[in-house]
Amino acid sequence: MNSRTYFRGQIKRIVRLFPGIFALSLVFALVIGVAGVMNARHTNYNKAISKYNIGILCDKENVMLSMGLELVQSIDDIQFIINIYQYESEEEGFAALHRNEIKVLVVVPDGFVDAFMSKDETTHIKLYAASQKGITTVVMDEMVNIVADDVIYTEAGLYSLQEELEKEGATEELKKELNDKLTLKYMNSLISRGLLTEITEIGLGDGLSFLGFFFCGIVLFYTAMLSFCSISFFLGSRTEFFMIARSRGVKPVSQVMSEFICFTVSNFICAVFVLIGVYILFASNLFMIEEFSHSFTSRYMRFAFFYVLTLIGLSAFQFFLFEVMKGIINKFLLPFLVLIGFSFLSGYFYPRTFLPEIACTIGENLPTGVAYNVLSAGMTGAHEYVSLIKLFLYTAAFLAASVYVRKVHIERGID
Repeated sequence: MNSRTYFRGQIKRIVRLFPGIFALSLVFALVIGVAGVMNARHTNYNKAISKYNIGILCDKENVMLSMGLELVQSIDDIQFIINIYQYESEEEGFAALHRNEIKVLVVVPDGFVDAFMSKDETTHIKLYAASQKGITTVVMDEMVNIVADDVIYTEAGLYSLQEELEKEGATEELKKELNDKLTLKYMNSLISRGLLTEITEIGLGDGLSFLGFFFCGIVLFYTAMLSFCSISFFLGSRTEFFMIARSRGVKPVSQVMSEFICFTVSNFICAVFVLIGVYILFASNLFMIEEFSHSFTSRYMRFAFFYVLTLIGLSAFQFFLFEVMKGIINKFLLPFLVLIGFSFLSGYFYPRTFLPEIACTIGENLPTGVAYNVLSAGMTGAHEYVSLIKLFLYTAAFLAASVYVRKVHIERGID
């Protein structure tokens, strides 16, 4: 037996097993593809406007406060982000909060402005959220601060003006004139606040649109899980066979490379059919993402090229995981847990920026994270030379590690 004979033997094995591998890969692609398309088409992410609902519990007889809330909802740019609902009683406000009609209930106690003016620190605006502190509640905090600045402090400023004018003995005509001027100043500040910033939408991460990120994550998750379709290829190998091959001149390097090539080609053929299916889906305009909306064919070909690179890198990682573990249960359990955990940290399910900084850094440098960077660059046209180098190094390292593990197993007779 020589290396060429061993390689031909592995080709025969993968060919014999391939119909089952291919059928399973298509079922898996169909399941996650249909689920992904249905979820994406359910909501038009480019046009849907989602507003946060905030409940305000305050004295409706307070004319200044009611007028301030009305101004915020009709003039300030925050009107495009939130809906404000005013309640008369705590029971009504908390009932709306428990029914999830509002995300946050803001309780402004009676006499708050007077207490604020007298610097009474015992009276505070209370903020009630239905869930634990999270991203939504943080956003709510900021929005409530805007409402407080625009409404509460505006009212306090008008009251302060009235008090000063009373002390100076100003006439009613002068009071009205100055009060109107200050009110107009506040209204003008609300209008001009929106001119201070310009918002540019750059997507969730790496310059991808939401649907682009969603598509990239699904494709990479499919690729990460594709190895389990070929699990039979690894379960059929035993250390005794590797030892016999070694005794007949087939070294661990030749063994590993022969098996890896067969495994990767099998994954590649399965992935090609999926890529063709996705191409037809996009070309027929049944579904489209922003990254492919212009020069579709050339951009998709670029994406497909980068995808092949990530497929090779992830296949080397998967091969190493299967090589390390012995036993049917272990070959299933450990690779599955590792790939799921790595996929989460690498941003396949949620953007990495949602994670703590240290988790984000770790996820970006994992093999799955590097694959994400490479594939996203293929979609956006960015130059990710560092990630490409990392992917190449990871591929070489995992193949070298697989050869070392095979050598150890043969020498120790581990099965």
